[in-house]
Amino acid sequence: MRIPKTVSLLLFMLPTLVQAQLTITAESGLVFNPSNDVRVPNGMENRGTFFSLSDDFAPALPGPFLRIEARYLLNEKHTFELTAAPLAANYTEYTGGPLSFAGSLFTGEGIEGRYEFNTYRASYRYRLLNRPQFKLDVGATALIRDARIAVLQNGTEAEDTDLGFVPLLSLHLQYLPADRWIMQLKGDALVGPVGRAEDVFAGLTYALLKNQTLRLKAGYRIVEGGADIAQVYNFALLHFADVGLEYTLRK
Repeated sequence: MRIPKTVSLLLFMLPTLVQAQLTITAESGLVFNPSNDVRVPNGMENRGTFFSLSDDFAPALPGPFLRIEARYLLNEKHTFELTAAPLAANYTEYTGGPLSFAGSLFTGEGIEGRYEFNTYRASYRYRLLNRPQFKLDVGATALIRDARIAVLQNGTEAEDTDLGFVPLLSLHLQYLPADRWIMQLKGDALVGPVGRAEDVFAGLTYALLKNQTLRLKAGYRIVEGGADIAQVYNFALLHFADVGLEYTLRK
């Protein structure tokens, strides 16, 4: 069967018509939690004790974290991205008074806390600005939040869990000051009537190879937000000392 000339021409031109690249990023480092306020429940008539995981427990040492991203750039315009960012922290030696949390009352010694905030995201961004030194992508992120706060004492545990969906605005700004360097500001954020969420990274990447397929990444990330609803009051602030590697496959 003979292939029509038009189809043959399209097949020949396809590699140049469709330009795509896949970038896998793995990040780690240390996370600091200077503020983490909690009250469960948070209703007008039914309220638990207002306490701070970061202030009312023994100072927690900075903990490690892991973040994985897969970013697909199509035709230098469309970015599709998946992100997994699990996070957990333990708190010991409660120093406050009687603690009413999630229907349970904790008193005395040996009270501990646990905070989990795992997020899974799907993002789309469109490139508004594509110049040799400046690139600006804007779009939206669909975030799945799997959160848990728990208080424990001598085998007794009370917890508040939250599995939900959060829509966010997304931005990625890149500046290329030199051949191997990229400065970037990247984040997802939104403010609503009962809460807010911000996840913003500012830092640098440096190409370890001349073909730019392997890059070293380092910078600072801030994650802040929470909700004030009848079920729970929780607002947390997290600082990240962030390092990682990016590997890019180009088509």
